[in-house]
This record gives sequence, C-alpha cells and structure tokens, in this order.
Amino acid sequence: MATLAIVVDHCLDRALKGCIMVAESSTALRVRVSHVRELLRTAKQFDVPWSYFHDELAMKADFMSAGQVGESPLIDAALERIADSRGWQRPRSEHPTVRIPEFTFWHGFRVFGTRTGIFFYDEHTCQGLIGVMGNLNGQVDLVRFTTVAVPQGD
Repeated sequence: MATLAIVVDHCLDRALKGCIMVAESSTALRVRVSHVRELLRTAKQFDVPWSYFHDELAMKADFMSAGQVGESPLIDAALERIADSRGWQRPRSEHPTVRIPEFTFWHGFRVFGTRTGIFFYDEHTCQGLIGVMGNLNGQVDLVRFTTVAVPQGD
C-alpha cells in the first residue's frame, strides 16, 4: 500500500466576486476545463486559476449539474494534510464531492471549523486548488496542492 505525500505550493489572498450562472455547450465546457487545467499547472499567482474556475466553470449551469457525487479518499487526505499544515480544524466531509468522469475532474467544498473551503482537483495532473475563507465576502487563502503516491518500504 502507498502512503500519500502532499506538495503544497504557496497561498494567496483574494476576494470572491459574484456572477450569474449560465449554460454552454459540452465542447465549450471541455475547452474551459482544459484551460483551467493548464492555468492550474502553470500558475505563479493562484488567483488566476481560481478566478477562471469561478467565472468560467462554477458559474455555468452545465458544469455544476455535470458529474456524480462521489468519494475520493485521496482528495480527503490531501485536504486534511493542508488543514494540519495551516493550523485549521480538519475538514468535515459531510458535503458532497462531485466527480465529472468525462473530464476526470473533481470539485466541492468543505468546512474547516469556522472556515469554508471550495476546491477543484484534476486527476490528469494530480493537482488541485483550494480556497479557504472565514466568510464569503472576505479574503480567500489559496493553496495549490499536488498528490503523489509514495511507495512504502518493506
């Protein structure tokens, strides 16, 4: 069995902005998911993929209704490690995590004590981004993470 190593990049604060949810074609949605993957992989400033995810995906009715509720022990372990490293309460996993199989892409939210976290995770790159905030109108602590399976020694 492999253990999990989490690589956490750096954090950045940013305020959320509101948008109106609209629908789009599946081709356009696929292009947007591919673009957020590339932004997540290459970003030096994490507000870039964060803004793109919220403006171009999370506000699209087709994206938010796509996928199935599922469980990912890998993502849960990553979020727990991030919480431990930041001094936050471990997340409660009573909220659904959604996987969109055709994009191998996950998204959801968790509660870390008095903080709320919104995340997305790409299975292709094994990278995710979580934004954690004390209130929905306040600053967002952004953390990009990479999951790596590490084989255990004998």
